[in-house]
This record gives sequence, C-alpha cells and structure tokens, in this order.
Amino acid sequence: MKSTTFPSLFISHGAPNIVLQNTQSNKNINSFSKTLKKPKYIIIFSSHYLTKDLKIINYTTKDLMYDFYGFERELYEYKYDISSNKDISLKVFNHLKENGINVSIDALRTSFDHGVWTCLALMYEKIDIPIIQLSLPYSYSYEELIHLGEIIKELKDEAMIIGSGGITHNLRGISHSNEIKKYAKEFNEIVIKTIEEADENSLINITKEKSFYQNHPSSEHFIPLYIIYGSAYNKKGISFNSEFMYSNISMESFAFDKGN
Repeated sequence: MKSTTFPSLFISHGAPNIVLQNTQSNKNINSFSKTLKKPKYIIIFSSHYLTKDLKIINYTTKDLMYDFYGFERELYEYKYDISSNKDISLKVFNHLKENGINVSIDALRTSFDHGVWTCLALMYEKIDIPIIQLSLPYSYSYEELIHLGEIIKELKDEAMIIGSGGITHNLRGISHSNEIKKYAKEFNEIVIKTIEEADENSLINITKEKSFYQNHPSSEHFIPLYIIYGSAYNKKGISFNSEFMYSNISMESFAFDKGN
C-alpha cells in the first residue's frame, strides 16, 4: 500500500429525501467524513448512471439531476454546489486508456444524478472538491468490475473513490414498520461477513445466495461494491454506518484503506 492513500468508500445512499432528514445514517456518515483527509478530487460511481461501456460524465457538469418522483416539493428545490473538472477528467480518462480500459466522455450527461449529490451531501455540508463521475458499465462481469477498481486504485494518492448504491434495494418490499424484514437482515449480515473477511470468491458468487434477488430485483445498487472492493489495497473493509430504513433498506456503508 502506498504511504499516502485515500480511502475507498461504499455508501448506501438511501432515498433521495434523506438529505432533508435527521436520521442516524445522516449523523454517522457526516461524523465519519470528518475523520477523512481532503483529497485532490473524488471519483464516484453511482447506481443511477448505467451505460453499456464505461463513460466519464461531461467535465462541464455542475447541475443536479432530480431523477425521482413522488417526493416533497422541498427536495426538488434542494441545491448543492458541486462540479466536475476538465483537467482532472482528462487525467482519469487517459489513465484508464493507458491501462487498456475502453472509456469515452459522455458529452450528453451534464448533471449529477441523486446517487451522487445525496451521497456527498451526507458527507459534506459544503464541498470544494472536483467530482469526477464514471458510469457503471453493465456489460462488465463482476471480475471485470473488480479489475476496473484495481486500475482506478492507482489514482488513490490523489483521489478518494466512492461507490454510491445500496446493500439492499427492493422498493416493492418497503414499509414503515419498525421490524426489519428477515431476508434483508440475513443478506446484510452475509455482506458484512464477506467484506470483513475479504472473501472475494463469496463476493463474486453472492448472486447465488437465495435472498440476493429478493433484496436486489435488479443489481445496479449492489455492483458499485465490486469496483470499490477492487480499488482497495486492504480488501478487508470496515462498516461505518449500520441502519435499516423502511424495514428492508440497508444503509450499511463500508470503508477500505481507512487511516492511510
């Protein structure tokens, strides 16, 4: 591991209106962020930006995307100042190209989806760090996602890497009950054990768990974890937030390479 390495984080971002709430997750994630050194830039992968092949968001981006419906009006008026950066975007782009990764700049993607800005707003009340967003390439196998993380890892002397998604994400199963649903709790415990033990084989084969598709009818909220795992020098992650919301939505979040 390099002597000066920023961490890799997987953050379960929850519902977008979490930025208007005062949950335990808000407190835990914000408190954790205060223990982190400031990186030169952040590279982020969000579950809400999927493309067939890897893309980098337009480097002029500074707007928020309100890519959801049915929430309170205040959320659609929410403002959070973040922006990308041309020089750093091109640096990341060239690094990927030089390492054999097929990547292109997405000129049409000119706003940050809520997986980005809600995640960052939980961490920082205000942010003056350039945000470089990469897509989730759905044509990649889990092994290829881990390899992508391994390539991105080489930028961690300057960059913090964040994957924004959810350890569980079954919106049809949500309720306002205080009782955590068994299938969600059991799967969450499997993921914690897998990450704490750096069990790469179990991570790659986790879709074989009987409750995987009950927790993830589609897998886009889980797959950022593969990239984050790959981007870690120390594959043993630690949880820095544990909470269930809406009875089945795990807010479990993990840090890798913390303290280096």
